[in-house]
Amino acid sequence: MLRNKITKRRFLQFFALALLVAAGMVAWSVIRTIGEIPEAYAAWDTGTLLTTYLDQNDGKWPSGWDDLATVINEHEPMLFSRSDEHGERMSDADYIAKLRSMVDVDWTYQPGPDNAASPVTRADGGVFRTVWTGAEPNEMVRSFIAHQSKPQNGG
Repeated sequence: MLRNKITKRRFLQFFALALLVAAGMVAWSVIRTIGEIPEAYAAWDTGTLLTTYLDQNDGKWPSGWDDLATVINEHEPMLFSRSDEHGERMSDADYIAKLRSMVDVDWTYQPGPDNAASPVTRADGGVFRTVWTGAEPNEMVRSFIAHQSKPQNGG
């Protein structure tokens, strides 16, 4: 009888510890994801700016952030938003600085349908941990390039 009580107690302690560890892992994952949302929006916007630049410049890759700033359109706000922490609209220069602090672009990248490189990374050079389907900047660039390289009908 005493052995059964000890076994039940140990089982409950183990279960409580396992539940606590699982809850901690979920909480850590949620907190990390929430912290990475601004970076994910910055990545998305960078991909959008890159594809817009490629489209407006006959597939030429930009040489720096200043080139990307030329395609910011007042009438097409970015999801990441050009607003500061108080909700005030940021200047284009401040917006680019904000993107630049979160995202790194390989300005020597050579766009082409066979180039599977990833020219857009986190500011520390790593891969993005949080992205939305269809909004990963490297996928956006590669998809745009692949679409542009397909022969067009009716010409």
